Amino acid sequence: MLAAGVLVSLALLSADRSHFRLIALIVACAMFMAQLDGAVVALALPAIARSFGLAPVQLTIGITVYLMVQVILLPTGGWIADRFGAKRVFAAAVAAFTLASVLCALSRSLTAFVLARVLQGGAAALMVPVGRIVMLQATAKADLISAMTISTVPMLIAPSLGPALGGFITTYWSWQWIFLINVPFGIAGVALALRLIPHAPPALHKPFDIAGFVLFGGSTALTLYALQRLSDDYPAWQLPAVLTTAGLILAGFAVRHARRHRHPLVSLAALAIPSYSIAAIGGGTLVRLPVRSLPYLLPMMFQLTFGLNALNAGILLLALNGGDLVLKVITTRTLRRFGFRSVLLITTALSSMWMAVCALFSPTTPFGVMFAILLVSGMCRSLLFTGLSTLVFADVPHEELGSATSLWYIVQQGTNVLGVSLSAILLTVSAQLAGEPRTHLSVHDFRFALLVMAVIGLLALFSLRRLAADAGASVSGHRPAPAV
Repeated sequence: MLAAGVLVSLALLSADRSHFRLIALIVACAMFMAQLDGAVVALALPAIARSFGLAPVQLTIGITVYLMVQVILLPTGGWIADRFGAKRVFAAAVAAFTLASVLCALSRSLTAFVLARVLQGGAAALMVPVGRIVMLQATAKADLISAMTISTVPMLIAPSLGPALGGFITTYWSWQWIFLINVPFGIAGVALALRLIPHAPPALHKPFDIAGFVLFGGSTALTLYALQRLSDDYPAWQLPAVLTTAGLILAGFAVRHARRHRHPLVSLAALAIPSYSIAAIGGGTLVRLPVRSLPYLLPMMFQLTFGLNALNAGILLLALNGGDLVLKVITTRTLRRFGFRSVLLITTALSSMWMAVCALFSPTTPFGVMFAILLVSGMCRSLLFTGLSTLVFADVPHEELGSATSLWYIVQQGTNVLGVSLSAILLTVSAQLAGEPRTHLSVHDFRFALLVMAVIGLLALFSLRRLAADAGASVSGHRPAPAV
């Protein structure tokens, strides 16, 4: 269906000399692949684990390594595009992602699967930022809103359709097809990119920050790998503690380097802006952690302890993500009426509350009740995430938008990794405390993880309270009443 849409669009736009809509559609399809892959794999974890003869929690590394590689390589996308040309890099990234998808499907062991996911995550790290560069280079400013609208649609659709699609494929076909469906789209994407995207000569303007890359990549890899080892080896904590300490030391050097270097790989200038630092690093991170853990925890709980098949688990996740879409149309009016601070405080509390309610689910809870609760939960996080994503850039000056955007992408992906890793650790800790093997997770283990993550979300309120009453007013248009 998606490939057919591309071909139809090609025919309709053949008379358009700029082809900017078609180029935006090509970029959108690449982003759709990357987003869809992240959304469907969690549904297939139990099936993949059975084929490898492992416990599902041991397959968590298949998700975390994909996200971790993206976090490490995301800052390099702009420099690589400048050095080798955005068109070439984008086409090569799509090709590498397609190849990695085939290798994932052909994997017969955990090691092979993880290596394929490393390649896939590296390709995705270049596809998304370089895809945006390609689109911006080919689009006139007058057409930019139209192009951005086309390119952002997959960011909304993929998380919504992904769980149900992944559940259907896993239930009625096999988990390998989750990766193989990328192949025709990838081949079409490479062919169309090479044919239709205008060639822009490489334009290297600054040297690559090797020291910054090593420090940032090393600190990220050590810290996230420590979390993965803790979830695998708990209660053996000595090695994870050493790795975490080393990662934090490198992180300190990375921050020091970024503040002193003329052209740092990751600029930290935007952190001086209160609304940015709170929405991106402070309360924003604390509240995103539990929300990002839901797509990992819920599918396994539904399948491993409730006895639902992957398709029904995917339908329940569809409610969660569908609810996210429902309230998008009133977001602007809500922020204008109540302001960022009030909206974020209320939706943070509600999202945490509904997550705690999810911990009360049991195998006897009616399917319709779970669907309705997840739908309402998705509505709450819709306003929450839109508010955070908008506030992040509300007070950032134009000259800092590039570096602020790169840092935001890194924080988002890092939060995704942490959300999954912490969830896996909590499941393992709960099973160990109950004297259960990791291969037999119970509903109590999932309840423990959900409740702890809900508490983490509530801690974000202390940071979000520090926002000024008129934070982001230049964007929302909200003007608080003057104090009497």
